[in-house]
Amino acid sequence: MALLAEHLLKPLPADKQIETGPFLEAVSHLPPFFDCLGSPVFTPIKADISGNITTRKPGLGGVEGLT
Repeated sequence: MALLAEHLLKPLPADKQIETGPFLEAVSHLPPFFDCLGSPVFTPIKADISGNITTRKPGLGGVEGLT
């Protein structure tokens, strides 16, 4: 697994900032994963993540620490 992650994940730049658009695009695939777990206990987590993505995507801003 570490070998796989080593090739998929790029190191953070020196200023530790990442671009908002690609970040939000990547995490937008996370909420459907909670459906695969099959438990309603994850519904609030899925809703929270989805809500955060939705509120920040239109302007691609509003996430502190991201550019």
